[in-house]
Amino acid sequence: MTPTRDHPTGVSAPAAGVATQLFDRAALLARSEPSEAVAAYRELLEAEPDHIEGRLQLAWLHEGLEEPGAAVDVLSEGLRRAPDQTEFLVLRGHLCGRLRQYDAAETDLRRALRLHPSHAPAHFELGLLWWRKGRAQDAVSQFRRSLEFQPDQPRAYYYLGDALYQLDDLPNAQAALERAVQLDPTAPGVYHLFGRILDKLGQPEAAHEIYRRARERASR
Repeated sequence: MTPTRDHPTGVSAPAAGVATQLFDRAALLARSEPSEAVAAYRELLEAEPDHIEGRLQLAWLHEGLEEPGAAVDVLSEGLRRAPDQTEFLVLRGHLCGRLRQYDAAETDLRRALRLHPSHAPAHFELGLLWWRKGRAQDAVSQFRRSLEFQPDQPRAYYYLGDALYQLDDLPNAQAALERAVQLDPTAPGVYHLFGRILDKLGQPEAAHEIYRRARERASR
């Protein structure tokens, strides 16, 4: 079918309506019945294989179910159909990193950044890849690039602080952790790292207060 103004993907109105219904049903099931939601998303993709959001949500659902390999398969099929779909590349890069398939992860993330150099999540995931491989300086560079484009990411500040801590750049590590806590005061792991940094800076009273806050957060 030739794409039209009303249906630019070339999907007919009835087909588009069915896809919307299937997507809405799968999204509703994902909140309470993840395994049934998987089947619903797969039904959607059988009906509309190029449904980008449905494919992304199915991949995220598989990851939440601790099935990263299945998520990679879902995204790989999407990339066979749309090789330049950045969100597929970034998510598959993230998953390959989790699976320690580092070369595959780097390939996906670098491709995503060639397509969209200002893509903050791609920079973050590449930084996380270097962090996992112990390349702290390279990780710092990517986390900072990510924060240039998306400055309010608590996770990016946390991992930036950790990488700087590994490099013994304690003042900048402290600044990164302070910002992470400002943006998300609920994560106990941030406080533990923050406390170690303050201890190493010779600020035991401040570290004690941070550890206390970490215990409070962990007990909630």
